[in-house]
Amino acid sequence: MKKLFQAVDRINDRFGNIIAYFNIAVVGIVCYEIVARYVFNAPTVWASEGMVMLSGFMYVLAGGYAQLHKRHVRIDILYSRLRPKAQAVCDALAFVFFCFYMYALIWHGALFAEESVTYLESSGTPWDPIVFPAKIAVPLGGLLVFLQMTVDVIRKLYSAFAGQEV
Repeated sequence: MKKLFQAVDRINDRFGNIIAYFNIAVVGIVCYEIVARYVFNAPTVWASEGMVMLSGFMYVLAGGYAQLHKRHVRIDILYSRLRPKAQAVCDALAFVFFCFYMYALIWHGALFAEESVTYLESSGTPWDPIVFPAKIAVPLGGLLVFLQMTVDVIRKLYSAFAGQEV
């Protein structure tokens, strides 16, 4: 089980590190658009949409990385005062509700992605790029978060009740 957990950690860590480079592309697109628009008075039709699409990729695909490194928002007013066993139980209860959300995101996101791929959906804007890669990223990102959250909750429960790290 430890190797499986480490594999999930590694996948999310690598995904996050790769996705971070999309920031460079976004900054490059924004800088290019600024120069094209204000220096050469020749705005592009693709820059705004390209930046939004790449930012969306980063947002959904980096969720597992954020979960791995404990970067998601948590309200610690009460939680931080609880003992480790109580924290683990709270995490397990929250995980039940989290599973409903992840089911909707992964399953229905996959249905939307499948339809988008089937019809080779494009944005319908003047640039008109294909959008199915962005729609595929939604269930994939959801799956990465779900796997990481599952691993984290099992680790926390095991550590709290067995007194050992996994």
